[in-house]
Amino acid sequence: MDLRALRILIAHDWIVTWGGAERCLEQILEVVPHADVAVAVLAPHLRSLNGVTRRARETWLGKLPGARSHHRWLLPLEGLAFSLLDTASYDLIISSSHAFAKMVRPKSRAAHVCYCYTPPRYLWDLRDVYKSDARGLEKVALTVGTGWLRTWDAASAQRVDHFVAISNHVARRITNWYGRASEVLYPPVSAKPVAATEQERASFVLYLGRLVPYKRLDLAISACELLGVRLVIAGDGPDRRRLEQLAGRNTTLLGSVSEADAGHLLSTCGTFIYCGEEDFGIAPLEANAHGAPVVYLRRGGVAETMEPGITGMPFDDATPEAVADAVKAALAVNWPRETLRLNADRFSPPRFREGFRSILDRVLAGR
Repeated sequence: MDLRALRILIAHDWIVTWGGAERCLEQILEVVPHADVAVAVLAPHLRSLNGVTRRARETWLGKLPGARSHHRWLLPLEGLAFSLLDTASYDLIISSSHAFAKMVRPKSRAAHVCYCYTPPRYLWDLRDVYKSDARGLEKVALTVGTGWLRTWDAASAQRVDHFVAISNHVARRITNWYGRASEVLYPPVSAKPVAATEQERASFVLYLGRLVPYKRLDLAISACELLGVRLVIAGDGPDRRRLEQLAGRNTTLLGSVSEADAGHLLSTCGTFIYCGEEDFGIAPLEANAHGAPVVYLRRGGVAETMEPGITGMPFDDATPEAVADAVKAALAVNWPRETLRLNADRFSPPRFREGFRSILDRVLAGR
């Protein structure tokens, strides 16, 4: 089918950082470059970042005072904003969703394909984790609002024509919480920009990504302190203050870094570390793309993409001692860079685009 002949709308939850979901959105737009893009809110400092952010259009939610900086407090309004979008002229709706973008309502006979990063973790499987880390009004909101938000979220999932999950781990969640089947298309992974010359590896351990409680960076800090090994944490997020208080003399928190600096860190670290149970885990594969092994928890999406002893060193118990043993073992191995890079190549952007185009063709042919 000629997708260029169709009017297409992509609904993406929000753009307040440039992360894994936004890189997926970027590749989806390579498949349907003429599509319109709607986001609940768009951070002002990202408006001119690239072609994706320049074409994204905010819903009315972005005009509310404080909405862009406190969007997580306004999740019910996000769902309402997407459900009220005028979709009458569109033939195909694609929601790119980890929250409520999938609440967009296609008009007429338009198909709705949802590329689902996860059912909202704070409503479903990680509700207790988020609630235990919340404070004040945030804790009250999670306690009082969860029930009806769950009902609304599950109801909106029944209006999706076709779910696409980012991993088998997420596909099981979609079945468990929504009672819906889905097919799996892994997200695209690319290496960061870095100097072409091969860089010598050091013995430090690296984490790169968002600083949020479920990533379990407290385990990484404790493990590296036990070993007396340097840990570098690059990234920012709501858990940063707590991690700074936990950090010992072997831990350095860099905050946000540029793409070039991230590429240098990935190309020179002794091993990458990932202690959380992740939906998919783009960062570990980015590490492989730079020839770095990964110390990882053998659960969740990362367990689907890593090969024990070949692309990384797994641990099964979420304890500092188990993590320390895995880090020590990983640093003792001379990992073949080419083997690690070949693993990352399985998730290349061209493969993602080919898979996504095939899904759209099948869904539209079925209608």
